[in-house]
Amino acid sequence: MNYMRSVKRVITYYKNKVREGEMNMVDTFKHFFHIMEQSNKKVQIEHSGSIQGNTREKVRSGQSYLYKCSGMESEVFEVRLKENVRGSFLNEALRLSIKRYPYLNAKMIELDGDFYIVRNDITPVARKMEKLPVLGGISNGYHLIDVTFWEKSIFVSFHHALCDGRGIKPFIETLLYYYCKGRYKSTASAEGIRMSTDPLLPDETKEPFLGEYEYDTQKEMIDVSKDGFAIPENKAEQEKNSYRYEVIISQNEMMFQCKQSNATPAIMLALLMNETIAKLYPDFDKPIHANIATDMREALGVENTFKNCVKTIVLPYDKEFSKQDLQKKATTYRELLRMQRDVDYCRKEANTMLGLFNKLDTLPSLEEKQKIMAFFESMILNSYVISYIGQFILNENEQYVDEIHLYNSGVVGLGINMICCSGKFILDFKQSFPSDKYVRGFEQELTNLGISFEESKSVEFTTPKDNIISRI
Repeated sequence: MNYMRSVKRVITYYKNKVREGEMNMVDTFKHFFHIMEQSNKKVQIEHSGSIQGNTREKVRSGQSYLYKCSGMESEVFEVRLKENVRGSFLNEALRLSIKRYPYLNAKMIELDGDFYIVRNDITPVARKMEKLPVLGGISNGYHLIDVTFWEKSIFVSFHHALCDGRGIKPFIETLLYYYCKGRYKSTASAEGIRMSTDPLLPDETKEPFLGEYEYDTQKEMIDVSKDGFAIPENKAEQEKNSYRYEVIISQNEMMFQCKQSNATPAIMLALLMNETIAKLYPDFDKPIHANIATDMREALGVENTFKNCVKTIVLPYDKEFSKQDLQKKATTYRELLRMQRDVDYCRKEANTMLGLFNKLDTLPSLEEKQKIMAFFESMILNSYVISYIGQFILNENEQYVDEIHLYNSGVVGLGINMICCSGKFILDFKQSFPSDKYVRGFEQELTNLGISFEESKSVEFTTPKDNIISRI
């Protein structure tokens, strides 16, 4: 009733403005609908968050992905099964999974340049589509995740402002568990998989960047230079499409070599890529940098949050370092990883990120926030980027899953995503250029170590940009 009285007062106000000649009819309608739209947004924000009981849930940790002038490209997990996908079983699996992850059934509202998460009243549906959906707009019910399928593949698209790879990974594990249970009458163990009836974990929806973290200011911390060797393709001017190469590595062979060399899978990947680039450019004048996306959840005390909680670790490779044997290199990298994952070091870096978010909060409009975040549009981490999602928990359902890939278009230069499942390490080389010299050089390094692999030809692709706000 109060809302309707407010509407009537606004209508009366504009009628009087038109009658008195202070506004024409077109401008009146534009102004009126703007006021009503703003009012509706405020009502939704005040009364709804990602889960029951949450309100005014402002996006903080994912802000960097919201101010690209042309929109943010979808991140896509592609699950390739050994048989064609059955839509009825996938939809039932999606229904059960969303019950466990209600915060993923959400939409985003922009108000004065700030973005808020509110519950989405539209139930997500798995659709048979060859083309990937646009996230955040009317065509997909304003969802920030979307599940589609085509032939043998299930595609889970998600917006990086909502969550990161680790944040969406448990949902995919639950989705695949229920799909295999329905499709194949699977009796696979549910160990490590969150079930539809399980309660949310402590801090599962907590925002990691609300306030500053305390850390030991007296502790001596590592100082890692960000000034790395730039591969020639690391430039903002890029082709319209992106390119992808897929490399499939035997998990057993990779892990055997890791154990022999005192390496982890991420360290081994970084070492082999650094060796590849060093051989391609023997006169490199700055350290080659492997920039590894690293989870900060444990260090920040929000281990279960689904929201973005990632920083970058740098593993440098210079000419002096190149003279060491593989085991010594791997041991050195283990120590560098340990120092950059240190709790106090992570909290110090988190506070730096928090400073940027706080600065954004002081700006009054979307346009001003886009202006200050313009650097993000062309931000380049020299020399390349690695993201290792880890091993998917599939248990006995591994027998139905062939591969899981993760990719997005819009990358500048070179990025590598790595996933482990079904006895394989699955690598997606994402590039802004078509050349295969990096992937072929990497494959040669695998061959030198006696690690077998499958290679793919170049895949030209795009993942769609979001439609969260109207773009000119």
